[in-house]
Amino acid sequence: IEKAKTRILVIDDEESIRYAVDAGLEFLGDYDVHFAKDGKAGIEAGIEAGIESLKSFSPDLLLVDLVLPSASGMEVLDAIRNDPDIRRPTRIVLMTGHSDPLPGQHFEDVGIDRVLNKPFKLEQLKTALFD
Repeated sequence: IEKAKTRILVIDDEESIRYAVDAGLEFLGDYDVHFAKDGKAGIEAGIEAGIESLKSFSPDLLLVDLVLPSASGMEVLDAIRNDPDIRRPTRIVLMTGHSDPLPGQHFEDVGIDRVLNKPFKLEQLKTALFD
């Protein structure tokens, strides 16, 4: 019996980051990876909005950028906590270019399991997602 592939959703508005994550994951293993450019943006070029993808794709792992054009990473986390149609991914990784992305807040309190600082190396991506 073939084991189902781990489903990974990546929400980031920067194409270079989506490309780097895609290339990294391809190197690390065989995963079912979906991408979204924004928390709430409409479907564009086959890329669903992040919050919609959480419902339809139901990822095991979520990589979400803190700063997105229409709905921030925090709003995506709010949706995960409050929308009964969204199953919480096993691991949620916040990607950020900020040294102190959530001043005064504990990551666990908002539902973040790991923080991945941008730019990142393959080893850091692997650790954030799988270790």
